[in-house]
Parts: sequence; C-alpha cells; structure tokens
Amino acid sequence: MMNRVWLTAAIVAIGAALFCAFRSSAARFKAEMSSNRDALVAERASLAQAQEKDTELTRRIHELKREFAAQPGKRSSEMAWANLIQTNDLRHLPPDVRERLLAELGFNWNTSGNYVVVSKDSLRNLGVTAVDADHLTDAVCGVLAVTPEERAGIDSLMTRLAGELKDWVIAHAQRIEPQGDVVAKYCVPGDSEFSQSLSNRFAGGVIGALGSERAELMLGFASLWMRDMEMHGDKPTILTVRRPPEGADYLPFVLETPGGGMSSAVSAYNELPYVFRSLFPGGWADLAQREGFELPKAFKK
Repeated sequence: MMNRVWLTAAIVAIGAALFCAFRSSAARFKAEMSSNRDALVAERASLAQAQEKDTELTRRIHELKREFAAQPGKRSSEMAWANLIQTNDLRHLPPDVRERLLAELGFNWNTSGNYVVVSKDSLRNLGVTAVDADHLTDAVCGVLAVTPEERAGIDSLMTRLAGELKDWVIAHAQRIEPQGDVVAKYCVPGDSEFSQSLSNRFAGGVIGALGSERAELMLGFASLWMRDMEMHGDKPTILTVRRPPEGADYLPFVLETPGGGMSSAVSAYNELPYVFRSLFPGGWADLAQREGFELPKAFKK
C-alpha cells in the first residue's frame, strides 16, 4: 500500500514538472514568434520605402529624359549628352553636367545621413582594407554591397585557404643557421603550383559569389592579403633578423618576397610577417624565445 502511495506521488510530481516545462517552453516560443513577427513587419516597411524611392527615381529620370529631348536647337554635344542619359551611361558626361544631373536625381552628399553615392569607376581608386584576420572587413562589405550570405561563403573559403597555407608552411619552411650579426633567419620556399592553386581557388570563389564586376574590385582590395598568402610568384620568402647596431635599441629585419622586399624594425606595432605566423603564432616573442635573442626594451613596454 505504501509503495502505491509513493508511486502515485512520484507520478503526480513528474506530471507537474512536465506541465511546468511545457508551459515555459510555450511561453518562450510565443515570445520568439512575436519578436520574429515584429522584425518581419519592420523589414517589409523598409522594403516598401525602398520600392517607393526606386519608383520616384525612375519617374524623375523619365521626366528629365523627356525634358531634355524636347529642348529645341540642341548643339551636337548636347545631343550626345541626351543619348548618354537615355542609355543610362553617365561616365562620359562632363563633370559639371554629371554633377547637376545627379543632384537633380537626389544623389549628392546630403541625400542621406549615412550614405553617399559615388561612381563605380571611383571605387577603383579607393584604398579599402579588405581583410582582417583572414576575414572580410565591414568596410569592404559595405563598399561592395556584399550580402551576409556572400560574406559567409568568402570568409569560409579564406579560412580554408589560410589553413592550407599554414600546414604547407609548417611542412616546408626552412630554418637557416644564424651567422655573423644575424640572430634569426627563416625561408619559405617558392612553389608555383601551390601558389597558383591558392590564387585560382580564391579568385574563382570570389567571382562565383560576387560576379565579375564586384569580384574585380574585391580582388584588387584584397591584393595585400593575396600577397601575404603566397599567391604571387614562385620565389622564396625569406625573413632575416639582425643584431642591433652598436648603441641602438632596436632589431632590424629584412623581408624578401616574390614581389620585392622591405626593411624595418622589430616592434609591437610591426607584426611578424604573415606567412611566418604559422611557425610562430605568438609573433616576435615566439621567434625570440626560439632563437634565444632579446627583444628591444621598447617592445616590452
């Protein structure tokens, strides 16, 4: 009899716990549905506003075309301008005419507090940091209107390629015994087949994600990262660190790459060259510990 009472009490307790859990889960689900519904309403409102703006701009463009075409006695240059407007190709309009036309359409500095309209040709002259830590930056994604899905695909590709380079460097890098005033020297041999493979897959992935026009700009913006990834040339990349000159408190280093070279000084603001971070994830400190040399005092501050 006592066992039945305990069993009944246990069943009731379990049932009550399950009921509470289901009720809590239902409340969370209801809250999530409400939040998603509000977000959807906001997205629809934003889309409706964008469509209204697009409709208004299209209407204004047609009005300008009709007004321009209706003007009597056009000179030959004006006729050429009219043809450019009708074909939606403004690249060859005189700058002052193009500026007036864009202002009429509402495309100027004051059009929006957050955005400014520039020509696609202008983008080729911009210097945009495209990559940080093997991922696209917010800046380049904003400039080229890269969607979250496109960005995720390119980031994933870059992560894979960076992983392949790391494995390749670890397997092929060579330590060269220091001599004279050299305190550390490492070489990553060139490999044209591996380099071309990385380059082709990166370019193919970017073109596939963004299309040829945006991809051309993206590859230009990402050229420094591509260089760091050993995607250019088949010559070795060599890092040489030397002892400080007498009386100086800095370590000079030379980096020789397939695209040229550079000389600088070891510092906390001058990172270990990208390709050698596969060997020394901790940067200069790891290299100094491995080779047994002291970093400058300024580095430690």
